[in-house]
Order: sequence, then structure tokens, then C-alpha cells
Amino acid sequence: MRRTLTVLCGLPLAAALALLPAGPARADGLTASLGAPSAKPGATLRVTGAGWPAGQLLQLVTCGELAMTGSGACDMRAALATPARADGTFSVELRVGDPPRPCPCVVHVALVGTGATGHVDVPLDIPGHATGPVPTAAGAVARLDVVRIRLAGRPSWTEWFGARAERTLVYEVRNPGAQSLRELPLNVRVGKGGGDPTAAPRSGEIRPGETREYRVPVTIPFAAFGRYQVRADIAGLGEASVGYDAYPWGLLALNAFGIALIVLGVHRRLRSRRAREALVLPQPADPLLLPPLVRVPALGAVLVFDDAPDARRLRRRARAQISAATLRTLIGEPDGDGGTAVVDLAALDAVLTGDPAAPRRQAATAATDPTLADVTAPGGGRPERAAAVVDLGELDAYLAGHADADDWRAALQRPPRKGRPGRRKGRPGAGA
Repeated sequence: MRRTLTVLCGLPLAAALALLPAGPARADGLTASLGAPSAKPGATLRVTGAGWPAGQLLQLVTCGELAMTGSGACDMRAALATPARADGTFSVELRVGDPPRPCPCVVHVALVGTGATGHVDVPLDIPGHATGPVPTAAGAVARLDVVRIRLAGRPSWTEWFGARAERTLVYEVRNPGAQSLRELPLNVRVGKGGGDPTAAPRSGEIRPGETREYRVPVTIPFAAFGRYQVRADIAGLGEASVGYDAYPWGLLALNAFGIALIVLGVHRRLRSRRAREALVLPQPADPLLLPPLVRVPALGAVLVFDDAPDARRLRRRARAQISAATLRTLIGEPDGDGGTAVVDLAALDAVLTGDPAAPRRQAATAATDPTLADVTAPGGGRPERAAAVVDLGELDAYLAGHADADDWRAALQRPPRKGRPGRRKGRPGAGA
């Protein structure tokens, strides 16, 4: 009778204990508890804890095999990170994951960060999940030793202009444990911060004491600038990283060259403007010099001398030019009588000096400048027109007697080019 009463009295106590939240505690005071002892993958479960360092980052994840074989037994896709409050507590809603290893399963709560240690594993029943034997402590893998990590591959000249960089990550690790590691995920990320994941094969089997090398193609993105990190680990073990400096110096040099050209163009433009402003033209009182530009209306041309402003540009725009020898033929010898010259130098002297008594040629075919004033004849006679500077008759004779005259005449009669809006159309020019 006493034994029956003992059993009946113990039933309410066991039921009450089953209703209490699961919450193992450690000797260092770290505690964690679940809102329910059982949950299916994808369900939301409240997890609370106390005794954690204030402000320290915590990671919560669902793991199989009692989380004894490392992060390879955990569903890292459903992992959650949260900081501890000022009083050392935390409370979060965790999505239950689907661990890649069989149960017994736990919710693994651990401190993360440099020098942080301490964790709590809270048992969790996942209905329908595979169940296997509990691994022994001797079979737990503590770490993977990184032998080396580097980037292999030759640089291309296109990378100097911001193109994508193709490299191969060489990642070599060693298993110092007593058991093999089988089919763990190899994680490779490229970027400045956490990095973007890159497709990589699984680890395969790494036997105890074995060293395994992995080669994974990685790509540095287009227009990368600065230092990029390529990180690798195997299920959270053997974490390592290698840096890559991406500086498109060629693109920067092109920009600097373009800026230099702009500055040079502005400098030349300003210098040309100052030269035009500082140009001193011959004074009208000087009878021996012609201006740098002489317009000859009868020829429909302009004489451009070497000291004229923008003489080189004017020569390029001219559609006809005459040589110095041809110019001497047209003008004639200064000491001669000028009878066969197209340009009468004596009449030109009269125009420049304003002397009405200078020798003049009165040819019926002469072309006078309509802008010249009438000259009063000596003795107060009838005003006479000034002497002609260009003799059209001699010009026709010259054109008829030279083989290249047809080409020159055609160039003079060529229709003018279309100028820019708001500017006069150019005339045929003659350079001397």
C-alpha cells in the first residue's frame, strides 16, 4: 500500500517538471532555456538566457550529434546572432533548423568574437529527424590546422583598367584529430566585409593526420578598388584569409592624362588670347610696312604674312595659296617700271603715303579701291580717282600665260564653305 501511494504521489511531480522550460546551466553561470522542449524544422522557438557578459555577441544554432563534431553538424543557414543585454540576459525567437547530422539535437548557444569562450547546449527534440549514436568525446574534432592559403594566377593588363580579376584560391589544411572528417562544406567568400559566397566543392574525406589541398576559382568584381579579402573555412574550422589589392592604375592614369590635356588646352587658349591682345600693329604713319593681313578685293583674296595673328590657322582654312615666286611675278620688281605687274607698287605707295604726286598707272582695265578718296589734281583741276593698285588686264594676261593658272582660278571660284551659325562665310585666301 505504501509503495502504491509513493508512485501516485510522484506522478504530479514528474508532470510538473516536464512542464518547466528546459534550461541547463554551467558552472560559470551561463544559462539558456527553450520555450518548448520539442519543435519541427522551420518552427519558431523562444530562447532565453542569463549570466552572459554584457554586450557580448552570442550565436544560436540548431545542431545534431550534441554539437560535439563542430559546426559541420549544425544548420548554419538558420543561425542567429544577438548581443547580451546590460544585465547579462537575452531573449530571441529562433527558427529551428534542420541539422545535417543525426540527433540527439541541441540548440547551441556560444560566445563569438576574439578571445571569447563559453557555450551552453540545450537539448531539443526534433520530431521526424534521423537519430544516431552519440559520438564519443575522443571523436570530436577540435580544429583544422591551416597549412597555407594563397591566390594563384597571372595578372592581366585589363585589370589595370578595372576589369575583373580571375584567380585560384589555394587552401591547404591538415586534420590533427583522431577521426576522419567526411563531406563537410567548404566555404569561400570574397569581399571587403563578410564577403559574398563563392561556389566550392565539399571537403570530401580528410583522414586523421592527412593534409588536403583545395583549389577554388575566385573572381574579384569589376571596377574593384581597395583591398579585398578572400576567406575560406571548412564548416567553420580552419578559418583563414588572404588579401588582394585592386587598384586600376591605368584607369587613373587615363583620367589624369585627360585632365592634363584640358589644362593644356585652356593654357594655350589663354596664351593665344594674350598674344592677340598684346599684338602691336604698324602705325599708319609708317609708309614702309603693310599690315599683317591685306585684303585684295579685285582678286577676292587676302594676303597673310607670317607675323599675322593665327597665320597658321588662316593658311589651313585657305583654299588657294601662292608661293613667294608667284607673288614676285604678280608684284614685279621694285626697281622696275612695273608695266607688266598685276599689282602696281607705285600706286600702292601712293595709297599708303597719301601722296597724289606719286607715279600712277591709268589703265582702262585697272581696278581701283572704291573706298579710296578722290585726289585733287595739281593746280586745282578736276579731282581724279587715285591710281589703281591691281591691274585686271595684267591679271588676265598672267592667268592666260601660266599652266597652273586654271587650277588657281578654279580654286578662287570655288563656292565658299559653310561657316558656323552667326559667322561670315570664309573667302578664298592667299598666303605669302
